[in-house]
Amino acid sequence: MKKRLLRTVRPLGVGRETGPLTGVPTDLVVTAGFVLAAAALLAVLEVSSPVVRAAVGVPLLFLAPGYAVVSLLFPRARGVDLDEEASPWLVGQTQAISDVERAALAFGLSFAVVPLLGLGLTALSWELSTTTVVGTVAGFALLVTLLAAVRRVRVTPRERYSFGLERKLGRLRAAIFGTSSPVTTAVNVVLVISVLLALTTVAYGLAVPQSGEQYTDLRLHTDAEDGEYVVGDLPDEVDPGDPLSFVATVENQEGEAMEYTAVVQEQWVDESGTVLERTDLQQLEYSVGDGATAHGDLEVTPEADAGEVRIVVMLFDGDGAVPDEPATDDAYRYAHFWTEIEDTPGEE
Repeated sequence: MKKRLLRTVRPLGVGRETGPLTGVPTDLVVTAGFVLAAAALLAVLEVSSPVVRAAVGVPLLFLAPGYAVVSLLFPRARGVDLDEEASPWLVGQTQAISDVERAALAFGLSFAVVPLLGLGLTALSWELSTTTVVGTVAGFALLVTLLAAVRRVRVTPRERYSFGLERKLGRLRAAIFGTSSPVTTAVNVVLVISVLLALTTVAYGLAVPQSGEQYTDLRLHTDAEDGEYVVGDLPDEVDPGDPLSFVATVENQEGEAMEYTAVVQEQWVDESGTVLERTDLQQLEYSVGDGATAHGDLEVTPEADAGEVRIVVMLFDGDGAVPDEPATDDAYRYAHFWTEIEDTPGEE
């Protein structure tokens, strides 16, 4: 009877470092799906609900990018020996990390990656809007997740990292409720609830824009020859009949676009600070977007022939009309400077 020689043939492309392109990692599929859903809610649909923005925004910024990087760097459940053949397209994984270490690295790397992406946008002079930031973070996370999936499926199933949600939930349930003491179980439950509440509070604080101080700032400057605005260099003397030139700058931090009216007034003031006489010299309209600054060039000619007068710029917002006789008490903001009108003696 003839003996048949049997030979085991290793499938092409499958070896110690690679595996069949089967068994798509479910955790990476979930990560990619979450990133797409979060980007759609925040950047496309622009949901305004603080709860929804917190629920999807915080994991998108502080978990997804780092988890994708960790998955790319550590595709195996265990490390390989240093004398084993390294991956032909990426460095080999020589260390095994636990699930707790994966989670910690995911958060840490996210905090490192997101600022770097922001610096990249700033270097490209792109506006740091919600759409731009979310799109950039989502694009980075999706690209790295794809690379991580390709690298993981190239690992043999025996060595490949698997998230194993059901197994992990079983371990968590056993750690919390699998104690012999009811007191210990109660303490574990309270601890878990406390951690969840703390994380929820932090997530809400990070994701929901906090309403800071709302204000409008009015400043008076002069325009230097090089085009820069000079603070505090306002004209302190002028000849009778000559104009005064300066710049009134309005900064809007009201949280919305604003309309302003600036009224320039010449005032005679006595020693006690009482306004004896006032004359309106000019009005200027401003339309300033939220967070923007507008500059208005002013040129006024005092009507007084001599003496010291106060030049006041009073700013009125769009909610109220300018009074017939505007005063500083009626203005939303005001600024002023003093100037001396020189009395030049006439020639005899």
